[in-house]
Amino acid sequence: MTSLLSFWRREFGRPEPARARDLVIFPVGISATAGLILGLWSAAHRDFLDPALIGYSIGVNVCIQIIILLAALLLAFITRRRIWSGVLFAIGLFCFLWIPDLVKVALPEVAHWVAWCFAVVGAYRIALSVNRHRHSRLAAWMIAVPALAALCALSFEPLREFSQLRALPPPPNSPNVLIIIVDTLRADHLSPYGYTRDTSPNLDHLAQQGVLFENAIAPASWTLPSHASMLTGLYPHQTRVRTDKDILSGSIPTLGDTLRKRGYRTAAFSANYFLFCRDHGFIHGFSHFEGYEQSIAGILAEVPLSQFILAKLSQYTSGDPDAFFGVKNAASAEKIDKDALGWIEKGHRPFFAVINYFDLHAPALPPEPYLHMYTTSAKAREQSLHFQEECTWSNVDPSCNSELPQVLSVYDGSMRYVDDNVQKLLTRLKQDHLLDNTILVFTSDHGQEFGEHGIYGHGKSLYRREIQVPLIVSMPGLIPASVRIPTPVSLLDIPATILDLVAPDEKNALPGQSLASLWKSSQPVSSWPEPISELARLHWFDKTAPNYNRSARSIVTPEWHYIRQQGQDLLFDWKADPDEVHNLCTAQPTVCAALKAQIQANDARR
Repeated sequence: MTSLLSFWRREFGRPEPARARDLVIFPVGISATAGLILGLWSAAHRDFLDPALIGYSIGVNVCIQIIILLAALLLAFITRRRIWSGVLFAIGLFCFLWIPDLVKVALPEVAHWVAWCFAVVGAYRIALSVNRHRHSRLAAWMIAVPALAALCALSFEPLREFSQLRALPPPPNSPNVLIIIVDTLRADHLSPYGYTRDTSPNLDHLAQQGVLFENAIAPASWTLPSHASMLTGLYPHQTRVRTDKDILSGSIPTLGDTLRKRGYRTAAFSANYFLFCRDHGFIHGFSHFEGYEQSIAGILAEVPLSQFILAKLSQYTSGDPDAFFGVKNAASAEKIDKDALGWIEKGHRPFFAVINYFDLHAPALPPEPYLHMYTTSAKAREQSLHFQEECTWSNVDPSCNSELPQVLSVYDGSMRYVDDNVQKLLTRLKQDHLLDNTILVFTSDHGQEFGEHGIYGHGKSLYRREIQVPLIVSMPGLIPASVRIPTPVSLLDIPATILDLVAPDEKNALPGQSLASLWKSSQPVSSWPEPISELARLHWFDKTAPNYNRSARSIVTPEWHYIRQQGQDLLFDWKADPDEVHNLCTAQPTVCAALKAQIQANDARR
């Protein structure tokens, strides 16, 4: 106790140091250096070393470290304590917060308490040591070198886009390509797919202008593998993007790569800043990638140190280390449309753009009047947040079923919000005389379960509600209007379809079959490849999730949907039983065995 009192008087009872310059330069120097080290460390632990990704990582890490330490400096000043000791205390605290990862191996039950004790002791020792040895000249270099590195790093991506644009071949006489992906959109919640609520009147009009695929199947039931497949034409086992740790390799050709070689300028605008993002390799194929990590939550989620600190604080306050990052911080559809249009209107070449809307992903929180468009509940917002926290992640709360009607109403309101923003985007393109020369693809990466089979969310199974998605393709004069195709198709064929429409006389550079064959043929196509979906083992959820212990596979035919999951064979007549309640494997053993053999043959070709 005597030692603690002595420390308090010595460190916080004395007046401020005379040299005010030391109060800022040295802390900023330490933070900038730490940011540079963390940026390099973060980049080195990725499976590929793309310069654009490394540049972004280093730049953001340096900046966020400086902000953290300046915040500590401000806090010490506001509390009228010794600024110098306050900053050093913060530095030591941050450094020693890493100790839980080591301590929990030996003392898992009390690891976090031990870590905090070490942090306090470590901060005390660092404050004592550095207070006696200030090195202002060294600090100036500690600021200059990381600042220069951060400036060069953050400048790399604009220079990369400029240099790639300069290197493009002469622009072809080809249509523009726009892919709109609405994250987490169930096909059966859209008006063109027979939904009773008028959630998508504008998409209804779009479907009348083009081709609607009634049974489009996603190659996976969650974002990361599905996006990788949509841009490459490969199944998840071929892209090797199956879990949240996987990264799309730059050696795999993408639709963006292929179109850029034809003279297209390419860009992606993704509100899903933690999966369809630079970190997972999607920058390949796009000269411009707007990932919206620049949001506060996005930046903090990207930087290892701030992510660790906030995870620990969340764990101590709520018991959930992911509580902070589970809050909705994604860019809105309105923001994405504004940025995408700004980029489109700057150039004079054919463009290829991919837009990812995140507004339907839980927690769905659309602005008014959409929040209460289909419900009058005053607790609609709170119930949507509760659904994200208690129903879609791990343990399912008993209140999920009772709150489901309100959650569905908010989900539908979010869809109406997205629908209106899609219409505004297309109207602007039409005003700019671009829409009539643009191949438009509207789809989703996966669906969503709302209590069917006792499942909430996605990425847990391969039931129809998680893999059936909308797919509409349109372009006046090139694609026929008011055509509906019942044949089950896979999103894998989007790249081959676009390349067939852009350059019909050239051999496809990407795998897959052009869906154009289905609307060009006057006769039904009987031998179309039956879409397969894959789902890896994922341990994010409760142990009751079907893919917690085993991976899953499914195949959809014009009559049947076969699923192999949890070591069981499931067979559904998806036309007569769209909710997939009745397993017919016992009643149809021949069909079940044949489809199981087809899945096994596909696995054997890996």
